[in-house]
Amino acid sequence: MSDIVIHPRYGRGVVKQTRHKDFKLLVAFDDGIPRWVRRDELAEKGILSSTSYVTTVTPNTLPAFSDERFKSRRMIEAFRLGIVPYDCIEEFTFGREKETDILMDWLNNSEESTLLVIGEYGTGKSHLLHYTYGRALQSGFAVAYIEMDPNESPFYKPKQVYSHFVRTLRFRFVQDNQLKGFRDFLKAAIDRGSFENHIYFRHLIGKMSDENLWDWIEASESSIRPWDTDFRNLNYFSLPGLYDYSTAANIYCYLLSALGWAAKEILGLKGLLLIFDEAEVVNRVFSYQIDKGYNFMNALISVANNDSQLLRKPNGISGIGFDYCRTGEGPNIPFIYKQPSGLKLLFAFTNLSPLYRLIGFQTIPRIDLEPLTDAAFKEVFEHICLIYDSAYNFLEEDVTIDYIYRVVRFQSGRSGRTRSLVKGAVEALDLLRLSHGDTSDKVIK
Repeated sequence: MSDIVIHPRYGRGVVKQTRHKDFKLLVAFDDGIPRWVRRDELAEKGILSSTSYVTTVTPNTLPAFSDERFKSRRMIEAFRLGIVPYDCIEEFTFGREKETDILMDWLNNSEESTLLVIGEYGTGKSHLLHYTYGRALQSGFAVAYIEMDPNESPFYKPKQVYSHFVRTLRFRFVQDNQLKGFRDFLKAAIDRGSFENHIYFRHLIGKMSDENLWDWIEASESSIRPWDTDFRNLNYFSLPGLYDYSTAANIYCYLLSALGWAAKEILGLKGLLLIFDEAEVVNRVFSYQIDKGYNFMNALISVANNDSQLLRKPNGISGIGFDYCRTGEGPNIPFIYKQPSGLKLLFAFTNLSPLYRLIGFQTIPRIDLEPLTDAAFKEVFEHICLIYDSAYNFLEEDVTIDYIYRVVRFQSGRSGRTRSLVKGAVEALDLLRLSHGDTSDKVIK
């Protein structure tokens, strides 16, 4: 028996099928188009009676995934891209015990502010940075992960680097242990009485509901200060500018040092960690842009080192060593807001060539990443197989697994890249799982 229902938008129709315990109905409406609609959307007059019966077609359903299987499939999907989910980084790090020990010692050492990681593409450099990101958050740091790009966020454009920082800043709030971002950070610091004398942040005090001010301080707009098309808020014109000049290193060092200081001195965090991935892009621009890029990088390093000279206004100071913004308020903005700056900097490079122009590069601690050992590669592969089995209930015999490993290791060995092995292992297991019983030597060559 088919029931006739009335929908306020689609009109009259006949119920053909139900699902979700009759909450959703497949209705063939008079306009000729069948649609799934919710029961509570139907007009009262034509709604299904409680005594009526509808012939339903129960769709094929699969058993719900367990949490473990869902996690395993999510990891496998990430492996297909050659990456590891953020929340699984720590349990999927192999053969890097020495490097991770150095990283943790550096994070816990308040005397060392800068660390360099050197490694060619595919050696697992980004994986190690993501590992650092996760461990730093666990350890009580505020962290920002900035992927350097010659177009989107080059070092010679400090405002764009700062804008990227704002978007990626994360920290765990001490009160509720929840992961929060830039706005929550700044609100928490201001609520505790900070930044009353800060050239920029003080303008948010008592006005944190003003979205224009947030767009301004987050550097999300290209304009140097909020733009009110109605000209009703003349206070915007008195705000200090956030300039997009390549010389404006002092402005953005001042902002970052204030946030680092607040993290350590106000919010009860260990500091502010800035991770710069692919920092070698500093050299992938024109020569004058390279100079400005190193100006910003070296200024950041000196700020993280708490160079007391940078507490003074740069205007007229001889021998300060860094270029600065000479427009508007620029000459009156020091590189450091207060000490300690609370900054820790991690720069990742693919080669050594950019290092020689960094301040004190000979004494900056560094990690030189080498390709994983054969034993570590085998451990990675075996772990992938276990996760794959958890995801798809599929695991070949040991002899087949050994054959797959030899083929995948040989192929990835040509490039020397860990990412190639991870992607290749998943692809090989996919081929075997979908091969309908063919032997591994026929499927994988």
